[in-house]
Amino acid sequence: MAQGFGLTMQDPFRQQGHGHAQKFASFAHFREVLDSCPYVAIVLNQQRRIVFFNRALASLAGPVEESTLFGKKFGDAVQCDHALEGEGCGSSEACQTCGAFLAVTDGLKGLPAIKEARLIRKVSGKTDSLDVQVSVSPIVAGGERFAACYVRDISHEKRKEELERIFFHDVLSSATGVELLASALQYIAEGDASNFAGQIRACATQMVEEIQSQQQLLSAERDELAVSLVSLTTTSVIRDAMEVSRGSELARDRSVRVAADSRDITIETDPSILRRVLRNMLLNALEASHPGETIAVGSRDCGDDVEFWVHNPGVIAESVRLQIFQRSFSTKGAGRGLGTYGIRLLSERYLKGAVTFRSTESEGTCFFARYPKRQRLRSRAVR
Repeated sequence: MAQGFGLTMQDPFRQQGHGHAQKFASFAHFREVLDSCPYVAIVLNQQRRIVFFNRALASLAGPVEESTLFGKKFGDAVQCDHALEGEGCGSSEACQTCGAFLAVTDGLKGLPAIKEARLIRKVSGKTDSLDVQVSVSPIVAGGERFAACYVRDISHEKRKEELERIFFHDVLSSATGVELLASALQYIAEGDASNFAGQIRACATQMVEEIQSQQQLLSAERDELAVSLVSLTTTSVIRDAMEVSRGSELARDRSVRVAADSRDITIETDPSILRRVLRNMLLNALEASHPGETIAVGSRDCGDDVEFWVHNPGVIAESVRLQIFQRSFSTKGAGRGLGTYGIRLLSERYLKGAVTFRSTESEGTCFFARYPKRQRLRSRAVR
């Protein structure tokens, strides 16, 4: 038996004279390396049959002998329902839309491919849904073309995304409902009741803004955020961001003003994303300031670019400066720290800009966000 493969003299490919087992038997030492990988690694021949695999395939396939996987197609190996109901993997009408089948087909044509596939299968008599990402690279061995496939189980990621989508939808709907009801009550009620309704409305508005902010950040991290470019003025977007930040609890006993040397400039960009960036810059500045201090915000013309800045009198410690844009770093405790990370992510990936900062004892702290005045219009999500 070839080490690690479960290959015997009765293997169908040896009987048929293909010789694929012999070609890959010399890679037995490489199999030991691949066994340490948590992802499935397999090699398929032109008939889409497995001629090489690592131990992760046996784990994914269920309680089976490794020797039984050799010579099977991927769908047969993982017990896909469509493969079991038809004449094997790739034989049913549903297979023609399967991401795994399409990726392998491309690979055997000499084209690298990455696709997702959703499989329903039966393992030990139980129905199981499986989401996988299949990455395929064409390889040539002994003058023949094969497809090297790497299969990653993304079921937990898909479930997490769906739960997040439902959560954001439901919570945002509830918060928006409270905001609308409080707004209506504010105009109906009188005296203290009207004041309370106004406070409820302000809190609900802030809640909606926070939910949308997190929703937008998650979409940005997944490269799913759509960019819609329009022409606007820097003053208008600054004032919109200021209005939202003033509703925050952080703004109590602090003031936010437009800097005297700020200039009004026309820019073509996505207003929603840019407002989110400026709002986060302002909130970070408010959080870093003390009661009685003033936050200044402005914009300047830099030729082909526009630069926004937000200044606060505080100073950032050296240990903090070195980690300021890291995703999980925060000076505010566990579960925080997406502020500056989100600013840079949205700016660089979606607005084609750059974010920097300067912090000194004499000048305080200033964050800068610089963007091109014009961007090429994109009608779909950034990829």
